[in-house]
Amino acid sequence: MTFSQLNSFDKISPTALLMTYARQFSDTPYAAELAQIVDAQTVFDQYASDGFQKLLHLSPIVEARYKAVNHVLAKFESTQIMELASGLLPRGMVMSQDPKVTYVESDLPTMIDLKKQIVTQLIGERSNLHFEAIDATNLLNNLPLHTNYLRSSEKVIVLCEGLLQYLTFSEKEQVFTNVREMLQHYGGVWITTDIVTKERQLQMQGHDLAMQNFYQTIANTTGRSILNNTFNNMEHAKEFILKQGFCIEEYSTLEVIEELTSLQRLGVTPESIKPLLATMPVFVLTLNACT
Repeated sequence: MTFSQLNSFDKISPTALLMTYARQFSDTPYAAELAQIVDAQTVFDQYASDGFQKLLHLSPIVEARYKAVNHVLAKFESTQIMELASGLLPRGMVMSQDPKVTYVESDLPTMIDLKKQIVTQLIGERSNLHFEAIDATNLLNNLPLHTNYLRSSEKVIVLCEGLLQYLTFSEKEQVFTNVREMLQHYGGVWITTDIVTKERQLQMQGHDLAMQNFYQTIANTTGRSILNNTFNNMEHAKEFILKQGFCIEEYSTLEVIEELTSLQRLGVTPESIKPLLATMPVFVLTLNACT
């Protein structure tokens, strides 16, 4: 990857700060501490100049996505987890509290260096929590295929929450190639929220004009349009995923709606958030034969 391309990818990192701002209104562990340390308020003000009241739905959406991934993750028993583009997600800090879990956080160099510093400040160092500078789109696969901290005899769960929707289709293909190689080596599954379609994206933006303006601001800032880089519909997505050698299973994010603490805190009704949550499932991708 060229220097200019790397800089282009690094522009995506402010969205991690934005999600961190939204996550602090929930009961997600370490969410408030992370938002304070990185001064997420300043970044949010740049994205939402009209104020938070116009984006009340953002926090429940972010909370629901995080908790829905955790729900699906709990269905699998692997104690080895690799998170792509982990940004400022607190999941690694939470799950590595269990000494039996080996957790690998990865992101681009600037982001992962910042993350490691913050995590060390909050919880100190843990021998089972690892930080790797990884570009998941790299033609030379730099995912941890042969390391001394992952056991080849045990399966690995790959997580991805907020990466693929920013990537072009050729970049998506390379991520699929790299993850496929990792799962072929270890076994396991890929859990992601990132199978986004134009159909569902337009449904979300049509439901909430503020969200439409918000995504346009993200596109202007990152130089990457989520809408332009998404699948046309689920049929298109499934066809693409099948060609990459994966099968896909879908789980509804609505399953966690009763756990969303940000709803009451922000005065958002469950009824108003349900149509948005219905557009953002969690997916499990496997290398097994599709049924």
